[in-house]
Amino acid sequence: MTKWPVLQEHPVDARDLDADQSVADQAVERWVAGACRAYLDRCVALRQARERADLDLQQNVTLPPGALLGRHPTSVVVSASATEVRPSSFTIAVRLRPVGGDREVATNATCVVRLQDRATGAARPIGEELRDELIAIERSARHYN
Repeated sequence: MTKWPVLQEHPVDARDLDADQSVADQAVERWVAGACRAYLDRCVALRQARERADLDLQQNVTLPPGALLGRHPTSVVVSASATEVRPSSFTIAVRLRPVGGDREVATNATCVVRLQDRATGAARPIGEELRDELIAIERSARHYN
């Protein structure tokens, strides 16, 4: 079983459901964004690199349809973990697991994170300091989902 550094549980209420009482795509987007933000908040080296070099953080998120989480779940457990580190990007994997409702099968989202030069728009290298910090965060993971 995989350990995750970030774990959040969201109670599901009427605003999280669509007209068919399935999980709304907007709820999935909100939950994934929150998990990614919580993961990135742990990255001190990322914050320092952005401040030193005046870099933007670019995130490309791939979301599953909310309907995959089923109808009427009572909550959704969302976890995040960095799964790939490349020279100029890293990927945060996000797992969403519905609890209750008509389906209890997890689905996944991804968020590819890049540092981007504000002046040129060019991707900047991740660097060893950030890579090492991501490894340390993953080693500290203690949640299961």
